Amino acid sequence: MAMAQAAAPGAGQRGAWLLFAPLAAWVGLRWVLQWLQDRAPQPAAWPITPFVGAQDPWAWLRPAGMAIAALALLALLARAWARRHGWRAPLRLLTAAWLLLWAAACAAQLQSFLNLRALVPQAPLQAELLGAHAQPPSQRSLGGQLWVLRIAGEDAPQQVLVPDAAAAQVPLHARLNLRWARGRWHGRYLSGWDMLPVQP
Repeated sequence: MAMAQAAAPGAGQRGAWLLFAPLAAWVGLRWVLQWLQDRAPQPAAWPITPFVGAQDPWAWLRPAGMAIAALALLALLARAWARRHGWRAPLRLLTAAWLLLWAAACAAQLQSFLNLRALVPQAPLQAELLGAHAQPPSQRSLGGQLWVLRIAGEDAPQQVLVPDAAAAQVPLHARLNLRWARGRWHGRYLSGWDMLPVQP
């Protein structure tokens, strides 16, 4: 009886560590990467991504539904297992999944940081400015002008959030020469632009 009572506080402390240590590691890594970024700022690099207005707004429903269904199935299987064999194995699997989730989050954060540390300049692209919208600053971005671009040779429009004040002075349908680079592993990043003369 005494051994069980002594083991309970130890188990609770271990559970607290398993619950909060991965989150603390993620926050700590984010702080370190931000500190490194502040010490050695990278040149301007603004992600070029597909224009959200041209995408299906309901495309997220299918993957979200599949994820919810998979979680519900796993919960039912875990409950059935626990009724026959106890909760030890499901709790171990849940703990492993929790640790893997935060390890993947830390890896994604580090990969995103390193991806921008080795930009590979590319030949300039010509584009037309189809639309521009002022976006205020938020906790996730510095704000700026959200450009919608038609890049020469590409069917789907692209968008890029440009925090440079000069972006607000670019008129609609202007022809631009985009200076850009590829990330170490993925992504296209705008680093600057030049106005092209208007065609007669």
